[in-house]
Amino acid sequence: MKDGKQITSDQKIKVNEKEMPPRDLMLKSALLRTMLAAENTLMAWVRTSISLYAFGFSMITFFDYLGKQINETRDMTIPIILGFTLICVGIVSLILAMVEHRKIRKRLHELGLPVVSRYSLPLFSGAALFIIGIFALLAIIIHISV
Repeated sequence: MKDGKQITSDQKIKVNEKEMPPRDLMLKSALLRTMLAAENTLMAWVRTSISLYAFGFSMITFFDYLGKQINETRDMTIPIILGFTLICVGIVSLILAMVEHRKIRKRLHELGLPVVSRYSLPLFSGAALFIIGIFALLAIIIHISV
C-alpha cells in the first residue's frame, strides 16, 4: 500500500518501465562495455608480449655476456634459441590478439556500436610493438652472425 491505496501489478510494471532506460540505450551501453573489455584484453596481450620480448632479449644478452666474460668454449646456443623462441612467441601472440581484436571490433560495429573513435589506441600500440619485436629479432640475428 502506498498512501492508503493499493498498487496493482499493472501500476508496478509502469513504474518499473519508467525507471528503466530505453532498450536502444541499454544495447549501446552493453556494446560499449564489450568494446572496452576487448581493448582491455588487447592491452593485456600487449603487456604479455612485452614481457616475452624483454625476457627473451635479456636471456640472450645475459648468456652472451656471461660467455664472453668467462671465455666459455662451450656452445651457448640453447639460451639463444630459447630467447629467440620467446621473442617469436611474443610476436605471434601479439599478431593473433590484434587480429582477434579487429574481428570483435568489426562485429560490434555491425551490431550497432556507435563510432566513438576511428582509431584504436591499443591496436596502434600493438602494431608498434610488433615492429619493435621484428627489429629485436633482426638485431639478435645480426648479433649472432657477427
